[in-house]
Amino acid sequence: MRDLSGWNKFIQNCCALKDPAELQQFFELTLTAAECQKIGSRYLILSELITGDKPQRTIAADLGVSLFNITRGVNQLKQTPANVQQLILNAKDKSSL
Repeated sequence: MRDLSGWNKFIQNCCALKDPAELQQFFELTLTAAECQKIGSRYLILSELITGDKPQRTIAADLGVSLFNITRGVNQLKQTPANVQQLILNAKDKSSL
């Protein structure tokens, strides 16, 4: 079994940072630019899939990602309860205020 103690500490640190600028600095310190890009793309893919307004090919074209990445997101969402999916929509709603 994997040891998730480091991941759990990382999450706790993220939760402790309330200022978005500090959180961004923390991510830039702990993640490579490529990792930040991948996480951002993954978030946008999941957000678009949950919203359900666009076909998968359109999402891929709009975000400049492969259909493989879209399929990976679809498969992840199939295993994710609706209340957890709602977390992305809630965050999206708050960011548009």
